[in-house]
Amino acid sequence: MDRVVVLGATGTIGKVIVKDLVESGIDVVAADLDQTRLKELETWIGKKITTTTLNIRELEATKDVLRQGRVCVNATNYVFNLDAMKAASAVGVDVLDLGGLFKMTNEQLKLDAQMKEANILAITGMGSDPGSSNVFCRYGVNVLDSAEEIHIRYGSTSSGATFAFAADTVIDEAVKNAMAVKNGVLVEIPPLADEEFTHFHKDLGIQKTYSIIHSELATLPTSFPGVKEITYKDTWDPATIEKIKMLDELGLVDTAELGDGTVPRRQLVSLLGKVLSRKEKPVWGKDSLLVEVVGKKDGNDARVRLELLTGYHEEWGVSPTQYATAIPASIVSQMLLKGEITEKGVKPPELCVDPEVFLSYLKKKNVELYFTYSETKKQ
Repeated sequence: MDRVVVLGATGTIGKVIVKDLVESGIDVVAADLDQTRLKELETWIGKKITTTTLNIRELEATKDVLRQGRVCVNATNYVFNLDAMKAASAVGVDVLDLGGLFKMTNEQLKLDAQMKEANILAITGMGSDPGSSNVFCRYGVNVLDSAEEIHIRYGSTSSGATFAFAADTVIDEAVKNAMAVKNGVLVEIPPLADEEFTHFHKDLGIQKTYSIIHSELATLPTSFPGVKEITYKDTWDPATIEKIKMLDELGLVDTAELGDGTVPRRQLVSLLGKVLSRKEKPVWGKDSLLVEVVGKKDGNDARVRLELLTGYHEEWGVSPTQYATAIPASIVSQMLLKGEITEKGVKPPELCVDPEVFLSYLKKKNVELYFTYSETKKQ
């Protein structure tokens, strides 16, 4: 039964994953908590899909839903990644998610033996970044004889959106310490630190980027232990930084319960979702995912650069970030259905997704992909 189950199917990213799967001819089961939004999803998709209401916290119900497919794409909030994996292992269904923001990814990796015993594969973080970024890193490392540095950057020319994707995740990226590999050692650094100017494609130009916590740093250091420097940096609207700093100072992003059981972060995120959808009118530009791998080739200094540009998908009415994040998850779930990925256990994308095959699918999507190789010959 070549069917994909999408959890969190009505979310910002989940609905686009469903859309691309259906457009690719894949049978989909769309699961979410909100029946009204599932009905809206059906209307938006415009084709027959199976929908079901589900609270992912309910293990038995989740197992029943996953039994309807061969592959599960978990597009819920990353705090539910372990729940999805445990349900998937119980019913023998491959599963992938959109990332665990470093710490959750590390917890997921601990379930490797459990996934192998269930004879399934759990892929940690198969969206844009993490996801495409990890596969691009593997591609660059494969091109070189030896890799010494890996740098991942994300840029955007969109404006007017305080939270371009899940508000909870954006807040975490702004307030939690970032990670980087410096001189071969994984170190913790302040959020939004080590800012620099990054040269993106001419459509984006030069943008200021900042270090933020990201899932790639949970796996790349062990996947490529010889690499001495690994960084992840993202561009941020200064206005968004100031807004989140103010919310943080007021204690509104705290995740600990107050005396009456109220969780400030939970209340804030819920309210933001309702208010900003009505208030904000973003101007969509282009997003760039840029990966540079630096090292040696034939004894010469060499650099591999892959850059993925994504624009507003007018026909679907989805933002560059939505499209760039959803499409890789759709592609890899289809690769799993076709048997093009055969590993078992818990794996990051760079250790289980063939970059050549992945790129062949990606090039057929509504994106622009640029590859640059440069080498400095010995004198």
